[in-house]
Amino acid sequence: MKQVKSVFITILTLFIAALGMPLDSDAKVPDRKVINYVALGDSLAAGYTPVRVENGGVKLEKLRGYPEYIKERFEQSNYKVTLKNHSAPKATTFDLGNKLTEEEVINNIAKADAITIDIGANDLLKHLNANDRSGLYEASEEALENIDKILGIINEASDAKIYVMGYYNALWSLPIEEGTKNELISFLHLFNNGIKEVTEEKGGIFVPTYQAIAEDYKTYLPYPDIHLSQEGYKAVAKEFWKKMTPRKFGS
Repeated sequence: MKQVKSVFITILTLFIAALGMPLDSDAKVPDRKVINYVALGDSLAAGYTPVRVENGGVKLEKLRGYPEYIKERFEQSNYKVTLKNHSAPKATTFDLGNKLTEEEVINNIAKADAITIDIGANDLLKHLNANDRSGLYEASEEALENIDKILGIINEASDAKIYVMGYYNALWSLPIEEGTKNELISFLHLFNNGIKEVTEEKGGIFVPTYQAIAEDYKTYLPYPDIHLSQEGYKAVAKEFWKKMTPRKFGS
């Protein structure tokens, strides 16, 4: 009986092999999906983070920005990711527009499956610091016009999904009078709504971050600085990921 069973198993094995069906020991792990990811933006995308130094002060260090944490989430979902991060500290919408004239940048955009952007805050900061209200509103209108142009250029160069970040309340820990702070927060909501409208008009996807960061200011903005902690960048990456997960990327 054992001999008959052995012969049967041998014949079955040969039959499966002839059909080209893999045995369990020969089964291959599915290939990882490939995705080209391009990050554009300012110091937030570049990963500048306030850290405590020995004398008790705080300084900015370039660590990991939210694009690195988005890349990590893709990899955890079995994607093979190439990240090209063309962000820069203090970048304005004008700077990003100029960057889109660079051959390397536009070539990477042309190959991209996903593009993330955060831009516009630095257009406003000099007016904010000077307490120039009229200049602040004029700069916001100009920034939105530039974002519209930026998205148009990207759409001409690429079929990639474009995700544009809305800004969080970076004023939380800054020493600003409460009435002024409330006024500026109202302005921030208007600016974010403008980014959302421009983004969606161009077929992009708006990614709000205001509420996510507001849930734990002490962790995400622990110092009197507009830049996030590493935990804050992880929280921003999570908000991007919520918009990305229903999508299918790569090949």
